Amino acid sequence: MATPLTTYTVEMEQTGLSGWISYREPLLTLRFAYERMLTSIYIFVPGDEQWSAYCRSSRAQTAALRRSEIIHRIAAELRNQQAPSMVQINDFGIEVMF
Repeated sequence: MATPLTTYTVEMEQTGLSGWISYREPLLTLRFAYERMLTSIYIFVPGDEQWSAYCRSSRAQTAALRRSEIIHRIAAELRNQQAPSMVQINDFGIEVMF
């Protein structure tokens, strides 16, 4: 049986040059804004200090200690969906370059 830690989806909701990335597990959903630029997409992710408050406000307290895991899952899934040349993760987001 799959657990919330192994079952997840990453969906891109596009509205022009910006939109939302939704990370979903059976018991939680997190949304992150993104902007599309000429050669990349940048996903804005709360920093370490803001992550716990963001999870509380999203009613996703179980994700509070899993920031790195979730960011890496999003990056890996976007790598599969967008076929980028490179993905970089920094303190405040994910950049998917073409």
